[in-house]
Amino acid sequence: MARSRNIKPGFFSNEHLAELDFATRLLFIGMWTEADREGRLEDRPRRLKMALFPADNVDINRMLDDLDHLGFIKRYTVGDVKAIQVINWSKHQNPHVKEAKSTIPEMPDLEGSSCESGASTVQAPDSHGSFPADSLSLDSGFLIPDSLNPSPAPVDSAELFARFWKLYPRKVGKDKAEKAWAKLKLTADLLDTIVTALAKHRQLPGWTKDNGQFIPHAATWLNGKRWEDEVETPTDNVHHLPNSRHHGFADRDYTAGLTRREDGTYAL
Repeated sequence: MARSRNIKPGFFSNEHLAELDFATRLLFIGMWTEADREGRLEDRPRRLKMALFPADNVDINRMLDDLDHLGFIKRYTVGDVKAIQVINWSKHQNPHVKEAKSTIPEMPDLEGSSCESGASTVQAPDSHGSFPADSLSLDSGFLIPDSLNPSPAPVDSAELFARFWKLYPRKVGKDKAEKAWAKLKLTADLLDTIVTALAKHRQLPGWTKDNGQFIPHAATWLNGKRWEDEVETPTDNVHHLPNSRHHGFADRDYTAGLTRREDGTYAL
């Protein structure tokens, strides 16, 4: 008898499930609806095919082996009963409290699974969890977040400081600057903001005159979060050539002192 089960977006971003073909991933979902309240079902490939893939030419036995190999299920035998246990079942599903108890024998010594001795795979009778169970969107041991956004890559603060120090125009007080840098909760976005702001500050008159002696120490700039300052880049920062007698060629009268001929040309 098929049951209603949970599925969340994290299932589709599982990198281990992605190694399996589309039909095997679909089989895995279908197996939840065939499993009992303990996450167990009989290991009967032909019956699963008729229940889940009645019109498709698929190799259920191979697909089950693939799921077993990656740790999403465990195929086992107790006496004459061949069975399947969905790993970490209780972490992902909230079976209804009125579902019938499992009649399939528990797999002994299933290390790391929800079937460890004394561990229940369902809620206590007549009780309800505070939160819905997470979907089966994990490998054998750790949950994949619902969000499809990957976790941010770790930031190498020392390497990024070296980049900042190379850009900062006043090379004074490096040790203090490194300590100030270490206090920052650095992210890729913050680094971009700092670098962009630094480029604007470097154009300020106070930073460009007198060989940069008025540029603050890097530690001061960082501790003061000066990258948050509103800075207007000088617009009149183009070097102008001094006045020269060689200017104004277009305004000169080149016919002065000359006599115009009948053909329109000029002569002395």
